[in-house]
Amino acid sequence: NNKMIDLPLNKLLFFDLETVGIEKDLPTLKKNRPELARLFESYLDWFIRKYPDQEGKTPEEIFINKAALVAEFSKIIVASFSFITPSDEVHTQTFAEDDEKELLLKVRDLLNKVQKLDFHLCGHNIKFFDIPTLGKRFLTNNILPPKILPSYETKPWEVKALDTKDIWQFGNNFGISSLDLMCVSMGIESPKTGEVSGNLVHDTYWNANGLSPIAEYCEKDVNVLVELIRKIYNLK
Repeated sequence: NNKMIDLPLNKLLFFDLETVGIEKDLPTLKKNRPELARLFESYLDWFIRKYPDQEGKTPEEIFINKAALVAEFSKIIVASFSFITPSDEVHTQTFAEDDEKELLLKVRDLLNKVQKLDFHLCGHNIKFFDIPTLGKRFLTNNILPPKILPSYETKPWEVKALDTKDIWQFGNNFGISSLDLMCVSMGIESPKTGEVSGNLVHDTYWNANGLSPIAEYCEKDVNVLVELIRKIYNLK
């Protein structure tokens, strides 16, 4: 087998999530979820250590800028999935919901279905972001997570996930490895050129009522993943 990736191409479920802060802003969080707000404020030092660009910002700004990246303080509003059929067609399904629980139940049905078909999840940085975020949000919403997600006892080599970030890093976990850079380097049009980019998602959702542009943005990311992996599979 002279391929870089061992898994069959049509047993990959490509996916991407879009998350926003769980409330519109910190004052709203304090009003609606006072305990969570208290904990958010107790983690401000952690946020600044993890995101040094937030040094000198107010707690309100840190919430708007970074809450979406931390599962406990965020909610999933969009989840987009694609797979390649044996006849090489790409099928995409996107869930976009204000009600996170509704979205998660749909996602769980899909993940349970593909798990029975022995699929692997595929995405960029999914091992550190999308998969743990999904797991935590399932638990937060009192939903049993689907079996395809790793549990606390899954060995690293048993995780049913192909992470394009791992492919790009070649074992070096300290290199630069954004999806954007990987695409540009490999001659694939970057998904990050549209109206809504990463840090604007929170603002677009809460202030511009923008579920549909975010869903489009998310789908673009997934289509790019499909293109990237196809390209890697076809290397001679």
